[in-house]
Amino acid sequence: MHDLTGVPLVDVHCHPFTRKERLSADEFINVTAFGGGSPQYLEEAGAAVDESALAFLRAAKTDTVYFRHMIHRLAAYFGVPPDVEAVAAARNAAIARDGYEAYCKAMFTAGDIATLIVDFGYPLPSIPVETFRREAGVEIVPIFRIEPLIVDLLKADLTWGEFRRRYDDTIADALTHGGYRGLKSIIAYRTGLDISPLSRTPDQGLDAHDAIRRGADSGAGGGAIKRLRDHLFCRALELCIDHDVPMQVHTGMGDWQVRLTACQPSLLLDLLRFPAYRACRVLLVHTGYPYHAEAGYMANVLPNIWCDLSEGLPFAGGAAKRIIAEVLEMAPVSRVCYGSDAYGTPEPFYAAAVQGKHAIAAALGGLVDDGMLSQGEAQTAARLIAGENARVLYRL
Repeated sequence: MHDLTGVPLVDVHCHPFTRKERLSADEFINVTAFGGGSPQYLEEAGAAVDESALAFLRAAKTDTVYFRHMIHRLAAYFGVPPDVEAVAAARNAAIARDGYEAYCKAMFTAGDIATLIVDFGYPLPSIPVETFRREAGVEIVPIFRIEPLIVDLLKADLTWGEFRRRYDDTIADALTHGGYRGLKSIIAYRTGLDISPLSRTPDQGLDAHDAIRRGADSGAGGGAIKRLRDHLFCRALELCIDHDVPMQVHTGMGDWQVRLTACQPSLLLDLLRFPAYRACRVLLVHTGYPYHAEAGYMANVLPNIWCDLSEGLPFAGGAAKRIIAEVLEMAPVSRVCYGSDAYGTPEPFYAAAVQGKHAIAAALGGLVDDGMLSQGEAQTAARLIAGENARVLYRL
């Protein structure tokens, strides 16, 4: 497969980052590493967090293949030894020399990152879209996460009629006047993806909301809160159809809080093939990794389903080529999008872009070697996955 250098990337799933002009090595690890736990995680369980525990947590973060690959890519970018202290010092020096905005722009340019489709629901409090757009220096396409809105409305102790009106009006305003180009849900973190199409009925929302207000069954993992979240998820799909925008749905792995046994993409099959929702364009975030074969199948048999390669890229490290190849066992190449799930600082975006292009080229090159695709077909597929599919999906 040919080199994909110069092919523009549209990162279909990522998060904004706050301005960080100077980071120690430990701070850099904490804002770029995936997993590994935190002192707060241990403290909440009553465990002592001494120097030994901190060293243990640090190793858990830095000993992943993902993190080490990122350090190697950044070391090559800066021309320094491949260790975290040297990389952190080099990035601090570059920002001090060039300025923060210029540094971000140079890193995104080096990674051929043209557009970021950004979930502004994390981190909280939300970073203003215009602030991130100015600092990132590339095209920013914001999407609206529904869960923070649900939390705020529950805190307000509203009647069901007012709750429903504010929910609809806030989303409609975000999509119509706020510049947001789609919605996002992390219901997989809350109550799982096993959502009945019958949850769309107004009576379910009313009954569930009433039970929560009365304190009559509001357990975090089920009962009234699940019925309410399921109903509001269905309503979000309807609003996406009304406004002709996509819905991103977190599927598969995430951080330690995700309900991993309830996040398989296949749990959404009954809902997404229900006639009322067939017109909604749905992006299965993370392709459900490690259940990514399910997502690829769903993108094959349901015409408005798309797969996002983030999480496998970059956090699964050396598995990226295999994951892409397995998604493409069933998914049309026109329904697969590059994504990074990057956050924290610009550096993971760059490292994910380098790894992503290599993995896409390697997976498609393997199909050429096996006689499954021609060289020309593989080159076309690479451009589709890198960015053109996302532009179609989001009408960019």
